[in-house]
Amino acid sequence: MKKAVSIILLFLTQSAFSQDMDYAREVLNRLCSDEFAGRGYVEDGDNAAAFYIEEEFKANDLYAWNFNYYQPFTMAVNSFPSTVALSVDGKPLIVGKDFHVEADAPSVRGKYELTYINHLPAVAPSGRVIDSTASYKGFVVVEDSLIAALPPSIRMALLHGFKKAGAKGIIRLSDTKLTWSVSKQQAPIAQFIVSRGKWISGAKSVEVDVKAEFDKKHRTQNVLAYVEGSEKQDQFIVFTAHYDHLGKMGSDVIFRGANDNASGVTMLLNLAKHFAKPENEPKYSIAFIAFAGEEAGLVGSMNYVQSPIFPLEDIKFLINLDILGTGDEGITVVNGAVHTKEFELLSKINEERGYLTNVKKRGKAAISDHYPFSEAGVPCFYVYTMGGIQAYHDVYDVPETLPLTEFEDIFRLFTDFVATF
Repeated sequence: MKKAVSIILLFLTQSAFSQDMDYAREVLNRLCSDEFAGRGYVEDGDNAAAFYIEEEFKANDLYAWNFNYYQPFTMAVNSFPSTVALSVDGKPLIVGKDFHVEADAPSVRGKYELTYINHLPAVAPSGRVIDSTASYKGFVVVEDSLIAALPPSIRMALLHGFKKAGAKGIIRLSDTKLTWSVSKQQAPIAQFIVSRGKWISGAKSVEVDVKAEFDKKHRTQNVLAYVEGSEKQDQFIVFTAHYDHLGKMGSDVIFRGANDNASGVTMLLNLAKHFAKPENEPKYSIAFIAFAGEEAGLVGSMNYVQSPIFPLEDIKFLINLDILGTGDEGITVVNGAVHTKEFELLSKINEERGYLTNVKKRGKAAISDHYPFSEAGVPCFYVYTMGGIQAYHDVYDVPETLPLTEFEDIFRLFTDFVATF
């Protein structure tokens, strides 16, 4: 009889987590769909994603502060909603695969001759070219490694220097994987990062067509909700994840951001759905915050820390969820070396229940939305998965190839952590 009951309980548990995985795939696919245009700053993609998250909070009866799930703010952003094209000696290259336009590029259109250089000109901080012999026509072709390693301020001064010396743009030849980003500014000239294997050796000219739009005050928002605790309603455990990604590079190429960070939002919504059920009522209240603007430099989380909806001192602990789509080699816990007591608890739970192959400790790192909270004195972790696919900030980070290898075990680890905290 006991064996039969155990089998039934095991079946029910597996069914419950199976249902969670069905919901996880549904959320992941939706966030990565054409509807949200890469959750960036074209076609209202970020705002459409925010509305979807709000609707999921409402569907699971989560509370909102002052009946409003949004914390609005504005940010500057450069985007490419229509045209991004590059041809080399008349041969079109494939946008997103053969080349990227740099995120801060202005609009540029025309056919230009090429000037090859093997070193960078010396420029003053103002952008004045110190090397008086430097003079360029059309587009300059240079090794990507020479520019990529420069600090942002020096790089911007260099671009001003190139422009003053006559350059219309820069081609950077790269031997590494192409990755993209989001820019809050627009540079004086356009840069293209081109895979060396796609470049035509000795090419004489390029034809470019880029339409950029710079919005100084793009309106976006963080999305937040909470579940009330049974004992300590005024103290919060907080789960956060950024829902924004890179958007589109031209009208046809979408950066879907399955691992970064539809996976984190998927975990966030799964946890919200779980703790909203009466049978899973937590001791502490639990808040869920989905941030905008992370890819542009942690803008949403910094905005929240500067203007919190509920006091930062009411946060008992915060866990930031970013890149949770694999886990073959376990997870890394940023700030694990800072908050040792909480890290030891997390590690103990994992060891006792055999969830993950590795729970790796790491120190402070300013690489995701936990960081503004950490700097403000809020105890927090940032958790990300290790191993598996390597797609990141490119067109290959898609839901079809994201395995969610350890999604269920990570879910269990978090819920157990909350229960024993």
